[in-house]
Amino acid sequence: MLRSVIFWVLAVLITIVCLSYQDKTGPTYPLEGKFETNSGTVNFKFLRSENIGTDLKIMLIDPVPEGVTGHVKYRRYKSNDDWSVAEMESGVYEFRRRWETESVQGTGAELPGLQERAGKYEFFVFITDHEEEPVSITGDTPIFARYKASVPGWVLFIHVLVIFISMAFAIRTVLEALVNGNYKWMIWGTLISFILGGFVFGPMVQYYAFGVYWSGIPFGHDWTDNKVVVELLFWVVAAYLNRGDRRNRWSVYFAGIATLLVYFIPHSIFGSEYNYQTGTGHGTTG
Repeated sequence: MLRSVIFWVLAVLITIVCLSYQDKTGPTYPLEGKFETNSGTVNFKFLRSENIGTDLKIMLIDPVPEGVTGHVKYRRYKSNDDWSVAEMESGVYEFRRRWETESVQGTGAELPGLQERAGKYEFFVFITDHEEEPVSITGDTPIFARYKASVPGWVLFIHVLVIFISMAFAIRTVLEALVNGNYKWMIWGTLISFILGGFVFGPMVQYYAFGVYWSGIPFGHDWTDNKVVVELLFWVVAAYLNRGDRRNRWSVYFAGIATLLVYFIPHSIFGSEYNYQTGTGHGTTG
């Protein structure tokens, strides 16, 4: 009993680490950090995802050193637009991320909300003070922000919850297989929860956000969709090789490794994207 409790706690902790990494590397997580100037340290938060029709907030967080100002150079990604400039001004900036509303006091700019699902901005944030020329916080590398339609909170909550359960089950199954315990029923717990999270509620989130249920092969290039197929195949093989009286712990180990690799691939690589030059996109209805 004690071993089982320890294994479940360990599985949950590993799951939290993996999902936190997924969250922070995904496009819905703001770009945050610090930038050193001659006048002091500037803390910043740049949104990289927003709902269609909502202005995109680009913020320097108080206390902003005296004399420090900034501006944003931006244009729609994959468009023929000229670069536009938005000057940063002091104020209070509010935005929503998932189920919470956050308010930031500081100096910022708001880029006009895009209307197309999977439409993107590319932008640079320049900082200056009295003693130096404007400097891009990210150098020559642009920052990208993608737009989506609103996803109902209950759909997103269930999707995240079931994915969390499936990941915890997967890790727990591997730990049980390591001690040659009763891991077979856990394989099915992993499979069922994973199918619900990745292939039922996942496509629902995708549909609300971008108007399509699936943006992986053969309809698109979204690695998030493609990698869940790979993970599913490994667990299906594990279930098959452990059917009946058969026991094949190596298949569980490989499925566990595949699961970890999948979760350490950053979220939404080659995901839904609208092309303003052609008026079309992949993985989106636009």
